[in-house]
Amino acid sequence: MARETLPVALELVFGDEGGYSNVKTDRGGPTKYGITHRTLAAHRGVKTVTADQVKGMSREEAVDIYQRSFWPQCGGDLLPPGLDYAVFDFAVNSGPARAVKSLQRVVGVREDSHIGEQTLAAVRKYSGGISTLIRDYCDDRMGFLRSLTNAKTGFPANGGGWTIRVTGKDPKGLWADQPGVIGNALRLAADASGQTVEKPQTPPEAGAKADSRDTGLGEVLKKPEAWGPIGSILTAGGAIMAGSGPVQWALAAIMVASAGVGLWYFVRRVREAG
Repeated sequence: MARETLPVALELVFGDEGGYSNVKTDRGGPTKYGITHRTLAAHRGVKTVTADQVKGMSREEAVDIYQRSFWPQCGGDLLPPGLDYAVFDFAVNSGPARAVKSLQRVVGVREDSHIGEQTLAAVRKYSGGISTLIRDYCDDRMGFLRSLTNAKTGFPANGGGWTIRVTGKDPKGLWADQPGVIGNALRLAADASGQTVEKPQTPPEAGAKADSRDTGLGEVLKKPEAWGPIGSILTAGGAIMAGSGPVQWALAAIMVASAGVGLWYFVRRVREAG
């Protein structure tokens, strides 16, 4: 049986996600109630669905999808009240795997995108308790959002809405302050009934999917795993500079090309991993 905070979490998510949308600045494509066309197709067991089918999806079907998939995948029945909502909202916006990995990174356990006993134990022992964890988790989420530097579908296009959604604060001061995910999560942590939460009033871009495929190259290259391919490229480049003939230059050029391909695949893998 779902935790009592699920109905409250759903109402809050629906408030941020709004109804149907299909705009170029949102990687999700045709989306309604936060459910993308891909998610709807998977739920219905078909290869694809049309934009009109997404538009026609009922709220009841969206609730069913969230109850069957998103809520269980992000540990909704296992995590403490408040934190469960914060992870759920992140999952709706960026996928359950990303949301769970972020939590695992914050609490310092292996990032396997699965809420197990190790993760739950780390949550229980977190220094400062659940309130501190909620704040730190939302800070980590904002760090992820800012790393999405794609000008068309990342933070430059949707950052204002995402910031309002998570923090409740408008960087431009055009929207009145509100609790945001962090504020409502803290309220749920104090009272799981949801009597003190406030339904969000956010701009349309708050519901745009925050996709790891929009992660900036600089952020990807900060990962230690990127150092190997980068080192190979630098070594090969040095070999070209030091080469004394066509054969040496050709071999060094092959080394650069091979390392470059390896780096390209690494960047692609990181972005698609979620």
